[in-house]
Amino acid sequence: MMGEETVYERIFAGVRNVEDLRVAIARAVRELRGAMEKEDNGTVTKAHIRNLDDLTPEALARGYALAEKTCIYWPAPGQIRELAGCSETEEAEEGLRWVLDYLEAHGLEGRPTGGGVIFGEDEAGRRVRVRMEAAVEAPRLPERIVNALARLGSGTAKDGLRRLAQHPRLSQGSGWDGEDAARAAERIERQWARCYRLAAHEDFAGQQKTGRTQ
Repeated sequence: MMGEETVYERIFAGVRNVEDLRVAIARAVRELRGAMEKEDNGTVTKAHIRNLDDLTPEALARGYALAEKTCIYWPAPGQIRELAGCSETEEAEEGLRWVLDYLEAHGLEGRPTGGGVIFGEDEAGRRVRVRMEAAVEAPRLPERIVNALARLGSGTAKDGLRRLAQHPRLSQGSGWDGEDAARAAERIERQWARCYRLAAHEDFAGQQKTGRTQ
């Protein structure tokens, strides 16, 4: 379920380019200092802008929201980055689950699932055709996931899908024991998380050049 929008999500919602992002960071710093009962400090604000304007608006919104909830003392930019990184990790994990679900349902070729004739029984117990069921087409891969897969696959999203298809969840018949499976899963998930974070930052950098963000 989606939670109620935080004040920091509202602050970063209208970001269209890097200048907007820096203004939003300054607003987030003022909001957080007010919540922590601290006076405005221009030097602190500049430090946050200088050290955090490479992160995505979504990550920063979550980082500042987590800081307000969890920090006892004023957080340095590095702490905000760590908190924002926690949210990026969660997004990467969600993205991985999405891709594994996709592969499980549609395979590497993105084949449709389901479809065909649905049978049942009539009053006499005879097998009869009930209805035709339409096939479910494979969903389009989201742009950020495509970019992450391309990084994972050293250039192509298809090779990235092949790499994730080796995840133990999808290759249980590989003959490895529980310990080997756990190591393989950890290795693939670590590589995916890195590629997903880099793709997220690359997306935002590209949007900055064109004057837009998501």
